This record gives sequence, structure tokens and C-alpha cells, in this order.
Amino acid sequence: MQNSDVIPYDLVTTKMNFWYTALKNNWTYEAEKIKNEVKEEIDSMEENQDALIYYSLLDFRHKLQLDYMCSSGGDLDSRFEEFRKLRKLKNLEGMLEYYYNFFAGMYHFRQKELLHALTYYKNAEIQLHSFDCDDLEKADFYFKTSEVYYHMKQTFFSMNYAKQAYDIYKKYDTYGEHRVRCQFIFSGNCRDQMIPEKALPSLNKALNESEKMEIDHLIGSSHLNLGICYNQLEELEKSSNHLEKALTVYKEINHIFTSKALFNLAFVRAKQSERVSANDLYLEGKEFAEKARNAYDVAKFEMLKGLYLIHDVDLVRETFKFFNENGLYADVEDYGIIAAKILESKEKAYDACEFYRVAYNARRQILRSGLLHEN
Repeated sequence: MQNSDVIPYDLVTTKMNFWYTALKNNWTYEAEKIKNEVKEEIDSMEENQDALIYYSLLDFRHKLQLDYMCSSGGDLDSRFEEFRKLRKLKNLEGMLEYYYNFFAGMYHFRQKELLHALTYYKNAEIQLHSFDCDDLEKADFYFKTSEVYYHMKQTFFSMNYAKQAYDIYKKYDTYGEHRVRCQFIFSGNCRDQMIPEKALPSLNKALNESEKMEIDHLIGSSHLNLGICYNQLEELEKSSNHLEKALTVYKEINHIFTSKALFNLAFVRAKQSERVSANDLYLEGKEFAEKARNAYDVAKFEMLKGLYLIHDVDLVRETFKFFNENGLYADVEDYGIIAAKILESKEKAYDACEFYRVAYNARRQILRSGLLHEN
């Protein structure tokens, strides 16, 4: 190759920065286009190890994004093993070390391995201030961290990080989608604090903004969260209506949250004693989750089956074993109380007490985890 044919690495790196921006903003078409351009240029780029590592990091981030947005059923485990090999190529520092830990945390969060995700995010946060990055990069990190803490029921930490992200996003007119996602975190933390009525204003605002922006997956998520909120308020008809709308949107765009909408709708229909409908939704949802290799949703569907459809307590116990093994103590607490109440209503006092104890122990784990992460 002649020197005149060699592309300066800094030009390719600049294009990779645009690629990353497209990924952070969910500009799927633009991200795919830039990725293909970079892929063509990378072989002709002048030798630079950092640029090659940056490319590999973004390639993993890109695949992770597509798996999140669409139910592709991609093999994330094998992709992550390839991703981990980057550490052996070079001792990463600064920006590259930050991206490695940040993207690894995103992978583990996607796999519902919350403690692993948080460990990587904490390592990323150490590097976040070691290089010159803009506020929007910090906001993206704050938001992702708030998600993990939310799923761990660490409300104070979740709200703190979400507010830091929101305060940055509101300075930029074009970051409406990101502000909506922060509203989901705010409302979710309200539900965890057992004040779902305070979540409704945030969720209705999120729905209105999503419809104005005409972003389908946000419209679906707004309806999904409203459905979950109304379920907690025991307004089951309103819950069912919103969940049906969420399911319609998700199916149209083949979104990975389709199984989540199917589970929540099946759960509400079961509470409404609509057994046939609940069973049909269970079958459809479990099949969807299995095709997407979503072990978390598969486990929840089996719990639903055990609780409402065939009344098999051992099947429910298997789901709780999965929750505990993956550190999903918030799910253990929430569903433990639900399972206990159902069993109590069926006059199965011994089994009900077992799940009340399970929920209590999960609450202790949540509180203990909060104290550990505060230090």
C-alpha cells in the first residue's frame, strides 16, 4: 500500500466519535451507516493500536445496542468473550479503560447481573474524570448507573444519578428522548417507595413528550410503565388498557420489551381471573423470551405459571432461586410478597410464611447492599 493510500488514524477516530454519538442517541440507521464506512477505512488506516481498540469497543457497543432495541436473539455471551480479549491487547488507560468498563457494565446489566454491572460502572466512574469528556458523556454514564441502582432498589443512589443526568439533558433541546428515559427512572423509584400515585404525572408527561417526538419505543415504554403503575394502584382495567397499547407498539417494531409487556399483561389478566387470556399470553410471552434468549423473562413466566395457572409452588421456588443467584433481590422482595398473599388466600399458611420470610430476607439484602455501596 502506498503512503498516499494510507488514511490518517485521527480522521478515522473522528468518524468513530460520530458513530458513538449516533449510538448514544439511538440513531440506528445513522450508526449502521457510519459503522460500515469506518469498517471500510480501518484496513487502510495508518497503524495505531489505540484507534483499533476504540473500534473494537464501539463495535461491541453497537451490537449490544442492536440486541437491546430488537429481539435479535444474538449470542451476547460469545460477543462478550471476544470483547474481554481487548484487555490482553494492551494495558488500557483513561478513555479506553473507561469505555471498556462502561460497556462491560452495560452488558452485565443487559444480562440482569446487577452486581457485576455495578462493579464495572464503579471502575468506569474512576476513569470518567481522568480524561477530557463533555457533559453529555457524563450524563450518559449517570443515567446508566441510575438504572442499575433502580433495579437494585437503591432509591437514593438511583434518584441522585438520574437527577444529575436529567440536569444535563435539559440543557439540550435535542435530548428529549433522554429526558423521557429519566422520567421512567423517577417514576419507578416512586413505585418502589410505595407512592405510585406520585409516579403518574411523570409518566403522563413522558407519554405526551414521546408522542410529540413520534418515537415508537418510548411511546410503548410510557404505556408499559403506566400499566405497571396502575397495576400497583389496583386499577386493573386502566392497567390492562395501557399494557395492551404497549404490546401493540412493541410488536410493530419487534422490540425486545415485547416479552415484558406480555408478562405484565398476563399478570394483570390473571389477577382479573381471566385465566384463558392469561394462559395464551403466557405461552406467547415465554416463546418470545426463549427466542430472544432472555432467561430473566423466561423465569418470570414460569413463576406466573406456578402462581396462577397450575398452582405449582415448586415452580415458583425455581424462579426465586434464579433471582437469588443473580442478585435480583428487588424481584425477590416484590414477588415474594405477591406469592405470599396468593398462597395465604388459598389457605396455604406454611408456604405463605415461607415467601414472607423470603421477601423479608431480600429486604435485608437490599438494605445491606445500600450500606456497602455507600462506603
